[in-house]
Amino acid sequence: MKRMTLMVAVMGTLGLAGCATTTDPHEGGLLGGIQGMGSGAYDQRVQEREDRLEQLRQAQQELQTEREDLEARKTRQRREVALERERLAALDRDVTGLSRQVESLSDRHGEEDQRVQALQTRLDDLRGRMNTQQSALDALEGSGMGDAETDLRRRQLEEQRNALREEFDLLMELSLDLAR
Repeated sequence: MKRMTLMVAVMGTLGLAGCATTTDPHEGGLLGGIQGMGSGAYDQRVQEREDRLEQLRQAQQELQTEREDLEARKTRQRREVALERERLAALDRDVTGLSRQVESLSDRHGEEDQRVQALQTRLDDLRGRMNTQQSALDALEGSGMGDAETDLRRRQLEEQRNALREEFDLLMELSLDLAR
């Protein structure tokens, strides 16, 4: 009889273990956990989670590297914009000096001299374009443009500044000719 009771208990346990539909101990209870450990499903789930964790760590490292690259580019672009601002400020100082010379020429040659008036008109135009250049630099600095767009716009602004410098040099030559 004792043997029979033991057999019924073992058969009942095996029957219940066979009814477990999941190897996850959270869902299948004790018998599901035992079955999962026995079949290796538990170890497989642990390995899958460890693999996923490693993938997440790699993704995090890639994002960190990308963030550092973006910060370095941002710093470089800020430096380049600051350098362009310095160049534009130097040109502005030169234009201010030229403006004083034109005023002196105007006093000396008279305000009616067409050459002095033409020089003054060109100088005013140059100042207007320099103000536009300064506004463009301000907009570039505050923009959220991507790297390629920012680099292209900065190069365009450098070319415009170079053209302004050439115009200034021509105006300087004209003022020197008038001063003679």
